Amino acid sequence: MSVFDLAVDAQFEDPNLGLDAIWRAGGAETGLPVRVRRRSPEAIIGAAGNQFDLDAMLIDVRLSEVAEPAEGDQIDLLDEGRAVTETVQVIGLARIDTRRLVRTCEVAPVLPDEPDEDDEP
Repeated sequence: MSVFDLAVDAQFEDPNLGLDAIWRAGGAETGLPVRVRRRSPEAIIGAAGNQFDLDAMLIDVRLSEVAEPAEGDQIDLLDEGRAVTETVQVIGLARIDTRRLVRTCEVAPVLPDEPDEDDEP
C-alpha cells in the first residue's frame, strides 16, 4: 500500500470528513457498506447580466470499495447510530483522481414518493 493509499484512507476514516453509507448499485434492495466524503461546492456565475448561484452535491467514493460507480446508483447516508439521514442518487460521474483511488460523483436527493390521492381512505 502506498503513502497515497494511506492518506486517502485516513481522510475517509476521519469522522470529521467521512460518512458511513450504504451504496446500492442501480438502487438495489441490498447494498454495500462504504465510507464516503460529501462535498457541496458552490459557484456564482454570470450570464446575460444576471448572476446565478449554482450549488451541487458531490460524493467521493474510494474505488477500492465501489469499483464502478454508475448513474442511477443510490447512496443511503447514515448518522452515527447507523440510521438513514438522506438518500441520494448518482446523476453524473465526475472525475477520477490521478492515482485512480477516488471517484467523484454528482448526486441529487431522492425525494419520497407522494401518496396517490386514490390511496387515501
